[in-house]
Amino acid sequence: MSQTSPGLLHRLRHQYEPWALLHQAVTDRSGKDGQLEDVSLLKKINAYEPEFAKQNDQALQDLSERLRLMARGGIPFDDYLIEAFALVREASRRVLGLFHYDVQILGGLAICRGTIAEMATGEGKTLVQSLAAYTLSLVGRGVHVATANSYLAERDFEFAQPLYEFLGTSAALLPERVPVPKKRAAYQTEITYGTGTEFGFDYLRDQVELMGRPTPQLGDEFQREVLGRPAIHIPGCQRELAYAIIDESDSVLIDEAGTPLVISGKASEENPTEEVYELARTAALRLDDDTEKWIDTATNQASLTPEGKERIHSGEFSVEWAKLVRPWDRYVENALRAEYLLKRDIDYMINEEKKIVIVDSFTGRVREGSSWKEGLHQAVETAEGVPVSAETTSIAGISRQRFYTLYDQLSGMTGTASEAAGELWRFYRLPVTPVPRNCPSLAESLSSRIFISTSAKFEAIAIEAKKRQQNGQPVLIGCRKISESEDLSKIFERLNLAHTLLNAKTGNEEAELVARAGDAGAVTVATNMAGRGTHIALAKGVEERGGLHVIATGLEESSRIDRQLTGRSARQGQPGSHQFFLSAEDDLLLTHLPALAKRLSGARSNSDGEVKGGQWHSHFHKAQQIAEKENYRKRVATFRHDEWLTEIKNRLG
Repeated sequence: MSQTSPGLLHRLRHQYEPWALLHQAVTDRSGKDGQLEDVSLLKKINAYEPEFAKQNDQALQDLSERLRLMARGGIPFDDYLIEAFALVREASRRVLGLFHYDVQILGGLAICRGTIAEMATGEGKTLVQSLAAYTLSLVGRGVHVATANSYLAERDFEFAQPLYEFLGTSAALLPERVPVPKKRAAYQTEITYGTGTEFGFDYLRDQVELMGRPTPQLGDEFQREVLGRPAIHIPGCQRELAYAIIDESDSVLIDEAGTPLVISGKASEENPTEEVYELARTAALRLDDDTEKWIDTATNQASLTPEGKERIHSGEFSVEWAKLVRPWDRYVENALRAEYLLKRDIDYMINEEKKIVIVDSFTGRVREGSSWKEGLHQAVETAEGVPVSAETTSIAGISRQRFYTLYDQLSGMTGTASEAAGELWRFYRLPVTPVPRNCPSLAESLSSRIFISTSAKFEAIAIEAKKRQQNGQPVLIGCRKISESEDLSKIFERLNLAHTLLNAKTGNEEAELVARAGDAGAVTVATNMAGRGTHIALAKGVEERGGLHVIATGLEESSRIDRQLTGRSARQGQPGSHQFFLSAEDDLLLTHLPALAKRLSGARSNSDGEVKGGQWHSHFHKAQQIAEKENYRKRVATFRHDEWLTEIKNRLG
């Protein structure tokens, strides 16, 4: 297997761990010794192919039962690993019509060793899951296969279920928003598919249930046994947290880690009336921009200056102090955030029921059932003029970093792990194992185009998309924001450019729409993460036209997400290309390098608003690195806050 190159390690130096620790993350266990061992195991697995191909179905199913008995009888893992992989491979050929490539075997071995297998987009990671999930499940402790959203969980479960049935392995899809008994049944199977968030929330629900029960006294269990009484049953969903395989690991373990898992309940105090939130908004709007309020778009913070605090307490605003459940300052600062920082169709949407629903900034998907805490959600509702909901309070919470480390073994796979290798090692002690492609990449990366304004950029994108559509080449356009995708769609409509719009508002149609993005002449406008994990098949004749062309309307706050988007083209040795379109009005530049954004907006350009010369390109990447560091700091802060709370709880009891 190919080793991590010095060039890759050099590109990783912008990560935020000390160099020695980062080097360890990409070479330890997943480095020379581990990779050479995997190649040796691959040869042994391949040697079983002729023998297993001759066996009938019953013989293979009998072998599966024998391996299960070996594992549960205490036989060392390495003594049945090779046969288990060879068995899954042959069963997959018969049941699914798919025979694992050698690189997929290597990916499965990396997962079983407790590492993150980095496999390029389109390399068949869903099939790789089956190898590791089956083999780890043989001991009977339960395997959780977690991913970023319910669609992917359901898709992967339905894909692998026939294979597991053939092998006599029980598997289930973890249902959401259902009573505990239905969840418990899913957890009793050998392999459980679900979202990482749902696994985490079920853990918290079980902990809340445990905390609500009386503490057993010394001798209670013995007394019940002597008297012949049944043991006290603790109702809960999960059993032990044994094995977790995280699909799209960087999204689940890194991008989502800035938001802790929190279970909320109705606030015990009486909620303030809507008039309080309205008054706070009025105060926020009256404050002087220069002297009384401070808005920082880079850190997404809003606060009052000393002069501002003095003014809101001066008697100008008729505050009924008895109705407040937090300091008056906090209400006004929430109103400032709602008015100046949180944006509709970027940070949240208003659904058909006139309710505020939060949009995940990384995935572009709606976070169902989530709300901002401590009155911020109500401040946004007030700013948008929708009904104000009752406040909630946190009942239990845990950082995602701490939750996933509760598993005895954590592993996973993704197409973009190297950039996050330092963080994966720091929080999870997870090494990264690069797995080579099955076929060489034919991806063509075109030079970025830079414009002085968003309007000029969008017009150029429309021209480029129409040109390729006329040639029969499919185009996938990735946007950073919902509002951006809708603005671009309006331009396409004006130009009579046939296209499909895909964002958080399209809901369950996401996968179906993305799957058709490879049709000849198809133009799909989508938020960057929409449909991640969905296979885009190229229609007949598309390869001859250049394959799928991906246009990115700007750099994301993480280079990994950019790579995930561009990696959708040129999959599995197919042709494909990608190109970035950037502008002086891109949020990334305006937020993190505003002075440079101003200079670029006044730069010399052609009649179409395009700036020639490549000197500006590096500034966008500098802004991206600043954003990456800021987001990393936020995740560290979340983790440290969780550690602090845990320490306090331990001291108290």
